[in-house]
Amino acid sequence: MSQKVTSLRLVVVVTSHSAFLEVNGQPCIIRAIEGLRVFWPTLPLTIASSNENEPSIRTLMAHRRISHELARCDSNSPTELLKALNQGASHYEAVIFHDASRPLIHPELLLRLMNSLEAGADAVRPSIAFTETLKIVRPDGVIRETLDRTSVRHISTPEVIRTSAIDIDGVVSGWFVPLKNGSRLEQIEGAPEGLRINSESERDLLESFLHWRQLNV
Repeated sequence: MSQKVTSLRLVVVVTSHSAFLEVNGQPCIIRAIEGLRVFWPTLPLTIASSNENEPSIRTLMAHRRISHELARCDSNSPTELLKALNQGASHYEAVIFHDASRPLIHPELLLRLMNSLEAGADAVRPSIAFTETLKIVRPDGVIRETLDRTSVRHISTPEVIRTSAIDIDGVVSGWFVPLKNGSRLEQIEGAPEGLRINSESERDLLESFLHWRQLNV
């Protein structure tokens, strides 16, 4: 039986300095927040980041008048992120985690994430098929093995997680925070534009894609 989730919190996680790279003149983190706000315009927002990024975050948020709370932590550590969020997150039915280095978000994807959660999933996130050829290469450059690409997926965000499924004593996690054993985990089909920006060259590629899309609308 489906059950509507009415109490949610947004958590945008700064996992890399690439979150501050500009895509067509706008930082990735701002594009990410604005993409989430299209679907969730009024949800409370937390930005999770290390102390070193705090001045940049405060400047960007103040300039655009984005109300937020700042959770200071090692945002690449599930346990540290959970520790920074634990008290605030417990007041909500579910938390939406999004990587600030993924600037493009399609509202339809967010709707499908919520539909999956409300249909009974404890944690759900997007993924897409891996189409490239994957090789395991020895240090001397010799190819040791070709991996079966059907067993590999590109994992993306947002991740939507029920707070009841979060393991506050957990350590290991393939998600933003540790999850309880037996949690119902699901993946929905993601979108290619949900790629993560890791470098300036990848940012340039995304800008080319956006320019091409504008020309072909």
